[in-house]
Amino acid sequence: MKKLLFTLLLSVATITSAMAQEWLTSLTLAKKLALSKNKMLLVIWEDSANYSYPIILEDADGTKVVTELFESDAVKTLVWKYFVPVIINESMYQQLFDKIDGKRNMSYINRFNDDNVKVMDPNGNILDLRTADEFMTQDLTAIIKKYALDTSFLEAELNSYFENKNYATTFRLANKYLDFAIYAEDFVKEEIIMLSDIYMLEAENLLQNSDYATKEALLQKHELLKIKEALILGKDNKARRMLKKYTEEDIDKINVALFAFLNYATYRSLDNIEEALPWKAQVLQSDLNKVKFIVNK
Repeated sequence: MKKLLFTLLLSVATITSAMAQEWLTSLTLAKKLALSKNKMLLVIWEDSANYSYPIILEDADGTKVVTELFESDAVKTLVWKYFVPVIINESMYQQLFDKIDGKRNMSYINRFNDDNVKVMDPNGNILDLRTADEFMTQDLTAIIKKYALDTSFLEAELNSYFENKNYATTFRLANKYLDFAIYAEDFVKEEIIMLSDIYMLEAENLLQNSDYATKEALLQKHELLKIKEALILGKDNKARRMLKKYTEEDIDKINVALFAFLNYATYRSLDNIEEALPWKAQVLQSDLNKVKFIVNK
């Protein structure tokens, strides 16, 4: 997957509004549409959408203008170009809150509760967790530049999770989000990893309540993937410290390739080629390709 590079040149005056589409009002329909279009959701609570909602846009000359989010056909067309937008009915609040109560930290809960526009993945988990100031006008251009992600890289895993949520589909999606973060722009890596953590925690809970014969080995894999997170975020020395708690004898056979990848990638990131090379033969070819992006971050 190519790095998510694009330059947004927006001129509200020139955006065609002939086919402007209203925001959806069904979250279920919006999720399905987001899956089919490989887009993120742009969501807002119904009460916030019932009033004036000014947003900032940047035109082709870099001039920032303030306009209304819901009154302009040009803005509606722009939003639909990059997201699947949906207004969430207030009657759904308790149902949605019950799904995350006790499963998310307070920062997430505050973001869930605030009146601002927020970005969610096709399963309804919040991506832009950096809580916005409710007294500041949101910059739609900045939101598009940072969060209008093409999720085609995640398509198979997102659909599998959506259709049948179990340990395997949840874990695969969590791990795929980590890989997605490897190729993403630096300014959004951390939030993608935070999204991965949501699924990883869910997978761990499903695993703990399962009767998998390989439960302990799988739990070890979850621990090792925390080291992968550190690597993706450029915390090479932290990753090295975390790896030191393991010996090769500690590693279950299903995690040997992952352990080799982590050692190889860490030493490469620290520019210690001599220590890296002995691990290379055990690394899967698909993971060797990822190392190039981690080392060149």
